[in-house]
Amino acid sequence: MGKKIVLLALIAGFAAIAVFAWQRYQESVKEEERKAQKRPEEAVVVNVVKAEHVTMLDERVYSGTTQAWSSFDIDPEVSAKLVSLKFDIGDKIKKGDLIAQLDDSNYNQAVRQAEAELEVAKAKDVEVKAMLKLRKSQYDRLKLLHDRNATSDSEFENAESAMKVQEAALIQSEANIQNCEARLAAAKVKLDDTKIFAEWNSGSDIRHVGDRYVDEGSLVSPGKPILKIIEIDRIKARIPIIERDFRFLQVGQQAEVTTDAYPGVKFAGTVEMISNELAESTRTVVAILSIPNLDFRLRPGMFVRVRIVLSEHRDTQTIPPNAILTRNDQRGVFILDSADQTAEFVPVKTGLEDRTRVEILSPKFNDNDLIVTVGNHMLENGKKAEVSQLSRLHMAEAMAAEAAKNEKQSAQPAAAQDKQPEQQPAAENQPQAVPAESGDKAQ
Repeated sequence: MGKKIVLLALIAGFAAIAVFAWQRYQESVKEEERKAQKRPEEAVVVNVVKAEHVTMLDERVYSGTTQAWSSFDIDPEVSAKLVSLKFDIGDKIKKGDLIAQLDDSNYNQAVRQAEAELEVAKAKDVEVKAMLKLRKSQYDRLKLLHDRNATSDSEFENAESAMKVQEAALIQSEANIQNCEARLAAAKVKLDDTKIFAEWNSGSDIRHVGDRYVDEGSLVSPGKPILKIIEIDRIKARIPIIERDFRFLQVGQQAEVTTDAYPGVKFAGTVEMISNELAESTRTVVAILSIPNLDFRLRPGMFVRVRIVLSEHRDTQTIPPNAILTRNDQRGVFILDSADQTAEFVPVKTGLEDRTRVEILSPKFNDNDLIVTVGNHMLENGKKAEVSQLSRLHMAEAMAAEAAKNEKQSAQPAAAQDKQPEQQPAAENQPQAVPAESGDKAQ
């Protein structure tokens, strides 16, 4: 019985100690909360900038492949053995140059045969004309006798029939001559076709050989090309334009073309043609660029990158990209109130963007608005913030540069006025020189 009383007493003692400890803990927590409320809020150190007005370019970079501005194959018009081929891959070729000579022995023989047939036809025509003359003379004599009833009807009709037969023979003879002349002309054309010349209707007189398909001694025929002729004093770049961008593209727009073959070199291009149909598989339209290539540095088949400026926004309000963050599904910036050093979240509407600047369409910032860049993710509305020494230094340097620029501009009209000759009368009614406005800041 005594042991139970001692055990209960111990349990009661431990319980009293636990209650006392819990009360002391609650009092310490409340004390810490009171001290925290009394402790001043620690300000966040941030970097700030001011909005700048610059020119923003809405530009796109596309990939494409170069092609010869024009190309065509040289095909023979006749079948024959290739006797000589005077050009090879990469050679320059001038309009009118003799490209190839084919074996012309058979075609020479055909011309001689056609000439002989024509001579035979002409000789026969002389004979037919002489016989017609005789038949007509007989007809005229018998007609005169027939009119006087001095000859029979049958004899007169025979003479008339013989004359008409001979007239038909003359028509046939003249047609035969024309046929022989046509065969001779065709034979001469085929003989001329054994010499193949460089011919084209437009562009420069100088082209290049893009490919050679046959060698001397080969049997060539129509439809089997022997050379490929390309025009590369200007180059065609074929680029795909996505559905979102093609409406901004126009014929005549300028482009900047670069290629890995010439690092750092920029070629000027112009949009020449735009397809009217989107490819179903890629949802792109094809744009064709013209690139001058008088030094022949660019070649067909090169991979190129094409930079095209779709639009240009001059003197537009911009800030760095890291100044923008998202809060409650809204894009915005924190602006630092210079009076009480508190931050305020302001939603923004953005426009063009690149790696260094973002266009702000609204709101319009004041010249003194300090926009937080570094440290903005630690801010909330009303939270204290302190401008870093680095930002203060940068803003001081910018103000000094702006002051020096304004001083230089204001000094230019005064210097020009001092240079005026003293004998000039006071130009009271003449307009005074006005300093030129500064141009748009380059991006």
